[in-house]
Order: sequence, then structure tokens, then C-alpha cells
Amino acid sequence: MTSNIREIITSMVPVGRVVKPHGLRGEVKFKLTTNLNKILNVGDSVVLFEESSGKYVASKVMDFRKAGSGYILSLEGFNSIELAERVRGFHLYVSKKKLPPLKDDEYYYFQVLEAEVFSPEGEYIGKVADIIETGANDVLVVRRQLPDLTIFEALIPVIKDYVMELDLENGRIVALIPQYEKENE
Repeated sequence: MTSNIREIITSMVPVGRVVKPHGLRGEVKFKLTTNLNKILNVGDSVVLFEESSGKYVASKVMDFRKAGSGYILSLEGFNSIELAERVRGFHLYVSKKKLPPLKDDEYYYFQVLEAEVFSPEGEYIGKVADIIETGANDVLVVRRQLPDLTIFEALIPVIKDYVMELDLENGRIVALIPQYEKENE
């Protein structure tokens, strides 16, 4: 059954995570992991999925409202705090068809996360582990484990001087690692 859900979510995108139950009637506090706050609507089909265990729940959005830094989500079939507690930490997926089209120089974070990053000479740098929003431009957090089991980390600004190629279809990025001068001590 788990392999079926993994096939299903390939046509979906994670848009947030259940933080905790809210109230006694099965609502959940939910944190968006996208800047697309209009991605959810009442009646939308969603899947709550926990990657590590393979557990999932398919449901529909019954209500969706802003609450502080997150949202309160009412889901079909969730009518108790116990049910809401069972999906704590699950990621919420929606159909990729709900995503608005992008311009040529834009990307969704899910398209870049886990992409392999190489130097212009073809040397493997690592995988995109995170993306930092700075306002002016995004910064890719690229990591890889070295033979001595330490972690190498590079911060690569997403600007033309550093990112030469962004192949979203194949999950491949060609980029330069910025060289920083060390201050004299």
C-alpha cells in the first residue's frame, strides 16, 4: 500500500506541515511551507503524508483560516482531538495542477530541493538541502557528507554570477561556490 501512496504523491506537492491539534473537534494548526497562501480552498482534496513511516490520510478541506503565523485547517472525517493528534508532523500535499504557472526564471522550492549541484568543471558539490529567502535573492544551502563523515556545506546565491544552469526536469544545477576572504585575526 505504501508504494501506491508514493506513486500518488508524485503528482502532488507538499505545501505545509501539521504542527499540532487545535481545539477539541479535530482541527489542526498548519504551517505553510510555501509563499502561495491561496493554494488551499474549501473542497480541495489533500493527502496528509508522513515520509518516515509511510502513513497517510486522504481528506478534503472543510475550512481554512489564518491564525497567527499559521492556519487552522478543518478536514473531512476529523472530528476529535485524538484524530488530529495522529497526524501531528504530517506534510500536507495538494495536486501540482493547483500551482500557478511560472515565468522562465522562476521555480518552486520543491523543484530545487534535493537537486544535485555540480561545478562548471563537473565536480560534484552536493545536494540542495535547504533554501534561504533573503529578499533580494534565494540562497541554496548545498550539503554533502565527506569521506571523514564531516558535512561540507556551501551557500550559493541564486544569481547569474553563481548559478549557470538550473535543470529542473533532471534535478541538476551547475554553480560556482562563492569564495570568501578570511579576515585577519
